[in-house]
Amino acid sequence: MPMVKAAGYQKLLKSIRREMEKGLKKIEELLEQQKVLSSWAVGRHINVYLNTHALPRGGIGRFYQELSRDLEINDRTLQQCEQFFRYFPVLKPHKNLKWSHYRFLLAVADAAERQQWLERIKKEKIPADQLRLMLMPPAAADELPVFDLKNPVRGKLYTYRLLRADDIENFEVPWFVDLGFAACEESPPAKAALDNKYLYTSEKVDGVYRLKVTDAKVSDLFTFRGKLRRLIDADTPLMMIDQGFGRWTHQRLRLNGIDAPEIGTLAGQRAKKWVEDELKGIENLVVKTYKTDKWDRYLVDMFYLPKEKDLHRIAAEGLWLNGRMVEAGVAKVWKR
Repeated sequence: MPMVKAAGYQKLLKSIRREMEKGLKKIEELLEQQKVLSSWAVGRHINVYLNTHALPRGGIGRFYQELSRDLEINDRTLQQCEQFFRYFPVLKPHKNLKWSHYRFLLAVADAAERQQWLERIKKEKIPADQLRLMLMPPAAADELPVFDLKNPVRGKLYTYRLLRADDIENFEVPWFVDLGFAACEESPPAKAALDNKYLYTSEKVDGVYRLKVTDAKVSDLFTFRGKLRRLIDADTPLMMIDQGFGRWTHQRLRLNGIDAPEIGTLAGQRAKKWVEDELKGIENLVVKTYKTDKWDRYLVDMFYLPKEKDLHRIAAEGLWLNGRMVEAGVAKVWKR
């Protein structure tokens, strides 16, 4: 085939493939939109029926069981559809709102709060999996500990809780590992059946991550290895965080329980210099994370040990930066 013709033919192939990919993507989007519309319509029919027919006391459960049997649709799915219609009686479809988003929002009882979430999902394009994590009840790590200079709260590295995917058809679905920072990872293999009543640690065997039950406590969760990129000010580090399973995240954090002087002041510059000198040459840090502040920065306790390479020892015995800053006079304890 002549060179010119060959080049033109390759261009044709690319064009056709691009159009096919666009078409498939459009079909997927239309299917997802129709799933939302159909689920809402099914819910409306059920809602109208329930409001126009008197069922015997305790008959709702039997009603859904019978409907499920006749339609061959899971009864939980049917209940979710009816709740979907009740919670969103005026439906305004949006390309960033999938059926999964709406299902997770059914857990939000307050109408105003649901509306706020809808706007945030549309604006920030929040994926459904991330929304599920954001809507989860606060974990124990969200509770800020009492600031005690002699007894900082420590956690255990690579310790995780499990989350089950909430599948609408109620098929068997994999577990997910909560990596913190609103991220999750599909669970790797384990020697025994997984169960979220346990906490797990990860181990790498022959290049493959595996989960193993640990005796860690809930308060040990959300503890990570970190590498300092730079300090914005004395109490606001910019870090790379190792979440485990080969996953890293870039985070702007805030030291928990303390306030350092503003960076624009001489005292603030001195405080920042003190922290920089204290952490100079430190390759790995350990951070124990809590909830986010009003600027969406995770609050953390930070630990370090000069010249120490054992991460678990740093977590268990490391110097507590937050407390050291208070003792050095470069930060003050929060006033609650």
